[in-house]
Amino acid sequence: MFTMDLDCKKYNITDNSKEVDENTIFFAIKGVSKDGHDFIEEAVQKGAPYVVAEKPYKDYKNIILVEDSKKAFGECAKEHFDKPDEALKVIGVTGTNGKTSTTHIIHAILSQKYKGGILGTMYYKLGDELLEAPNTTPGVKTWFSLLSKAREKGLDFVSAEVSSHALDQLRVYPTTFFATVFTNLTQDHLDYHKTMENYFNAKRRLFKDYKYEVCVINIDDDYGKRLYEEFKDKAITYGYSSDAHLKLEHFDQENKVLSFYYKNKRYQLKTNLMGSFQGYNMGASILLAFYMGFDEENIQKGLLSLSSIPGRFETIELKGVKVIIDYAHTPDALEKLLKAARDIAKNRLICVFGAGGNRDKTKRPKMGKIASELSDIVIITSDNPRFEEPIDIIKDILEGIDKTKSPMVEEDRRKAIALAIDIAKEGDVIVIAGKGHEDYQEIKGVKYHFSDKEEVLKYKNND
Repeated sequence: MFTMDLDCKKYNITDNSKEVDENTIFFAIKGVSKDGHDFIEEAVQKGAPYVVAEKPYKDYKNIILVEDSKKAFGECAKEHFDKPDEALKVIGVTGTNGKTSTTHIIHAILSQKYKGGILGTMYYKLGDELLEAPNTTPGVKTWFSLLSKAREKGLDFVSAEVSSHALDQLRVYPTTFFATVFTNLTQDHLDYHKTMENYFNAKRRLFKDYKYEVCVINIDDDYGKRLYEEFKDKAITYGYSSDAHLKLEHFDQENKVLSFYYKNKRYQLKTNLMGSFQGYNMGASILLAFYMGFDEENIQKGLLSLSSIPGRFETIELKGVKVIIDYAHTPDALEKLLKAARDIAKNRLICVFGAGGNRDKTKRPKMGKIASELSDIVIITSDNPRFEEPIDIIKDILEGIDKTKSPMVEEDRRKAIALAIDIAKEGDVIVIAGKGHEDYQEIKGVKYHFSDKEEVLKYKNND
């Protein structure tokens, strides 16, 4: 805690100097692009009663020096909102792929006995209230304020996605979790983390630096094995491995039945979800529910209460053609998506995808290679180009594609979707990957309304 007493409940708190007034403590935090220590003067001039910083500022006396101002801000935020995490069962889900699906499945099952919320990529849902989610995991003050709101609404649990950026930037510090969940780790965010080891160590923080009762780990994943070896005293595992506490046997996505073993008993549970990869996400959620004392009946009801997850293998029937909309935007996620789609294709598999701008460029050719190897027809288009030129991103993707496969290029995403639908024949499956639930395209700093689902539904409505 702090080197001197600070009443975090008496004052407002902020790490934004523009929000400072005579009743607001300013925390000088070094961020990715800006250093809050450069804004101490502004905070002092605005009358901040205290400044919390990692180094002195002139002869200003009301400065509280700490070793890590991010940690100090988190500790103060938790106190400011009266420790809401300790009044809830907070379930933190981390990993490259599957966070959104897993948080939703957990929420659906636990809601059979408790009232809960979801914090994640698509939205922040607290009971019946839906709030926009600017980040998968919000900043630490917003995080604790949302948990406080959940407590005020009488919720029992919150199922939350915890991103590697959030863990690296201490956006959930020092939350007391009930459970932590690890889905998998594959290439993503290397523009930020630089190496896979750095990426893994960011995820590892959720298991190393936080209090929790139990951790649920995918034992089939190599990084999951590492986590299990380190934290096995509190760990329970799931996967197809014979060593798993919950041993997955088979997910029949055509008949939508998951088979698995738990404590030497075989279970077969029905679901509305499709996509073979969802077997893992259901496995993690079911294992946690068993740990919490849920019986087979409640787990089954929970699974069937979830009709679909927006942008996660979301399927639209279109004149004998299945169109699958999915958020997959990493090589591993795209590979799993296309393999799952191939399993239900009676004819050809058509893949429409792009890659995000100003992000890890090394995954682009890898995704191109995967798409060309697993699809019959590939249409490369724009995703969220951000501040890059879409055609430059497309060229990076093309580097990985076998030129004999003759991929199609249509920079305009709307036209690319139309092209896929136009050339599709009965029994074909079209996969539109990369944006999933998103209802915008980000171009040169501006978000324009665009929804893959809305584009597809135009054609359904014209049937």
